[in-house]
Amino acid sequence: MEEMSTPCAACKYLRRKCTQACVFAPYFPPNKQEDYAAIHKVFGASQVNKILSDLHPSQRQDAVNSLVYEAQTLLLDPVHGCSLPIYNLQRQLTDLQDQLQISRNELASYNNIVPPLDLPPPITFQQNNHNPMLMPVVSNYGGQLTSQQLHEEAQRVESERSAQVQQMQPNAAQSKRDETVHDKR
Repeated sequence: MEEMSTPCAACKYLRRKCTQACVFAPYFPPNKQEDYAAIHKVFGASQVNKILSDLHPSQRQDAVNSLVYEAQTLLLDPVHGCSLPIYNLQRQLTDLQDQLQISRNELASYNNIVPPLDLPPPITFQQNNHNPMLMPVVSNYGGQLTSQQLHEEAQRVESERSAQVQQMQPNAAQSKRDETVHDKR
């Protein structure tokens, strides 16, 4: 086996001669001695050698990066290790997803300002009185309604109902007049 001119970080740390067949050489060049030292302290050279030997060569670089990160975080925080940064990232992801949903709701409320062209026929007062399960459908493109949207929708429904009641009252008065005229005959 041919000896390398400059040993890799692992061989330098272990004070041995580095050869062409060294499994550490591609992943721990001489300038990465701190990374190897962290891995060696946490996992040990034989364990890292076994992990790298068991992996396909295309997966080794990702494994080395993961081992280095985990070893460095364990040295900084022996209790939590890398679980605390992962938890923080998950919490940050959840917060960003919540903000995205809020933004989608706001966007949907702006889209609802201009009514779509294909509106369903309005539910009349009689239909709503005879079937209390029928309620006007509010399109929000799958998003949740904001409190302002709910308030506006309640005002709209109430104004429609009062308009329908007012339309029915003249009709009722006219039908009473027709009845009285019919009775007089």
